[in-house]
This record gives sequence, C-alpha cells and structure tokens, in this order.
Amino acid sequence: MTFKETIHELYESFNRPLPGFEAHLELAPYRKKVELNIKKNNPKIASTLLLLYPNHNDIYFCLIERQTYKGTHSNQISFPGGKNEIGETIKDTALRECNEEIGVQIDEINIIGELTQVYVPPSNFLIHPFVGYCDFKPNFKPNTREVKSIVEIRVNDLYKSELIKKTKMSFGPKDQRFQVDVPYMDLNNKIVWGATSVILNEFRKMSKL
Repeated sequence: MTFKETIHELYESFNRPLPGFEAHLELAPYRKKVELNIKKNNPKIASTLLLLYPNHNDIYFCLIERQTYKGTHSNQISFPGGKNEIGETIKDTALRECNEEIGVQIDEINIIGELTQVYVPPSNFLIHPFVGYCDFKPNFKPNTREVKSIVEIRVNDLYKSELIKKTKMSFGPKDQRFQVDVPYMDLNNKIVWGATSVILNEFRKMSKL
C-alpha cells in the first residue's frame, strides 16, 4: 500500500472497536490488578503521540530514548508525550509535547484517532495515546534536555515473528528488590516495554497494515 492508502486504512480502523484491554494484557499481564486502582488514585492526565511518516518508500514511526534523570522513566524508550496543562485539550497536549520534545511543527501533524487509555502506576498517570501522521519525514530537532536520541522504526517491524520477547527486570525498594519476567518488544535492538509496548501492541492489533 502507498502511504496515502495506509493512512486511509487507519482512519477506517478507528471506526471499528479497538482491541483495548485484551491487547494490553499481552504485553502487561499484571494489568488486571492495575486497572482496579485507577479511579481511587485520581491519576494525573497525560497524552502521547504515535507519529507516522513516509521514509525511503516505507512507513516509519518514532520513539524517543529519554535522558538519565532522577525519576521513574529515566532512560526508557517511549513516545513523545507529557502532562496535560491547564486550558488545553488532551489532543493539544500530544501535539505540544511532540513539538517540544522532538521539534515537529504542530501544523504539520494530522491526528487520526485516539487509542485506549493506559494507566501507569509508578508515576500515577493516565495516558491518552493518539495516532497521527506527517505527509513527509519531519525535520526532527530533539530537545536534548529531555531526549537522548530519536529511534526511527519501520511500521512493518511491528509484525515480525520474533517481536515479543521476555527479560528479567527488578522492581521494588532497594532492600526488597524482586525479579519478574517482563514481556517487551525488540525494536531496533531496544527494549520497549511498559506503557509504550502496550500502546504499540494495540496499534499493531487494530491496524494490521
């Protein structure tokens, strides 16, 4: 399919029921317990953007590698995104954060639709994930204070046979650390897990490009 045909198919996909929670569970089986606590915790609202664009006769999207900092998501691979600010819509947040973090101009981005919300317990954020596109490859300008690197990934890589793997990760306070087998996506030799992998899994399930 051409890029234009692909975007048309995505618009059609958003007119159908989303895979939602079932797609989330494949990459985060522990979420059955997590979902029970959302309303009780009064989460902060955030938005992210899965941005598609044509590149070398193929279709790509980008992720970011976050800088090292004292925080929950230090060094993680994620989408451009962040906290909703007073007076802006959740869609506005996704567009603003994409501009601030990777330099894509807001008027170059077309929003296709919103995927299922994802709750992130460690930081108590409820994420609204949007899917959008540019008609051409953006001129990325990463905000080096927040972004260590931009990771460009072919959409077709989401459908490779060995995409989903498992690795052991440590959780808990320093004196009570425990290890868990965690599913992740192997993309460009990067470990993509947690909320980012959950969002990507729903996207690949609903799009089937």
